[in-house]
Amino acid sequence: MVSIIIPCYNCEGFINRAIDSVIRQTFEDWELLLVNNNSTDNTQKVLELCQSKNPERIFIFQENKKGAPAARNKGLQNAKGKWVQYLDADDELLPDKIKNQLNSAEQNNADCIIGNAELIEKKGEKTVRSIRPLYSADVWIGLTTSQLGITSAILWKKEILDKINGWNEQLTSSQEYDMMFRMLKAGGKVIFEESTNTLIHKTDSAISKNPDKSKMLKIIDNRINLRLQIFEYLTETGQLTKEREAMIHKYIYQELAGNGINVKKYQSEKLKGFSIDVPYNLRFNAYWNDTKRTLKSNVKSLILGNKTSR
Repeated sequence: MVSIIIPCYNCEGFINRAIDSVIRQTFEDWELLLVNNNSTDNTQKVLELCQSKNPERIFIFQENKKGAPAARNKGLQNAKGKWVQYLDADDELLPDKIKNQLNSAEQNNADCIIGNAELIEKKGEKTVRSIRPLYSADVWIGLTTSQLGITSAILWKKEILDKINGWNEQLTSSQEYDMMFRMLKAGGKVIFEESTNTLIHKTDSAISKNPDKSKMLKIIDNRINLRLQIFEYLTETGQLTKEREAMIHKYIYQELAGNGINVKKYQSEKLKGFSIDVPYNLRFNAYWNDTKRTLKSNVKSLILGNKTSR
């Protein structure tokens, strides 16, 4: 059986889409665990209506601790299936998603099956669709570059999730890749089932997404700290190849430079002796992009100043 867990926070307007995508699965041995996480709208009533139509397979739980990791852990604690499918309330599974991934899992004795996802985003009047990239050639490089899938596109063996104690509720971001990292350290086997069977609707409605820009630096810190942990683990276990090391350096540099953070200052204050080493052309491109942003900002200020003086 597969336990499908959906954290629910103020999702009355779209949770039915996610639930319907579960009901349409061609794999039929499933249970659905809906975890209401402090919703203040009519989410609870919508969940109860869905449960009333299928009470033997749909269950509702309450989690008062804020955040998707706590809600997902509540579901994990109550899950009865051999496998666990996490599904965000604003996403949906295509009908063969679970069947395809289970077939691959059983054939390869896997603990974690990573699939492709199609991202759907509204930009003005246009709907933009794209495939989220995966990197399957080296699981450690994929982990470093955040190319080991996305929550709703992954299927997990419950045994490995129990072994690593599920989601880290203390982290404010990067929780999924932290869990993936702990699973790999615990010896979990990852495989890729690269058909696209998950639709990700990009909104700000999911519990784990926080639009507060003042917290962005903390998010960046979490991302970089995870890469430093990966670097340390690979070094200690003799698995740090030149390619993996170069990718860790590149990721950290691009995360900082791409967000307008002074790389040298951050390195001296927070990286505890870790020295970022990237090719000159990467540094030049970052410098040039920063220069263009500065010029654009100065020109905009000059134009606005001239308009004000008139």
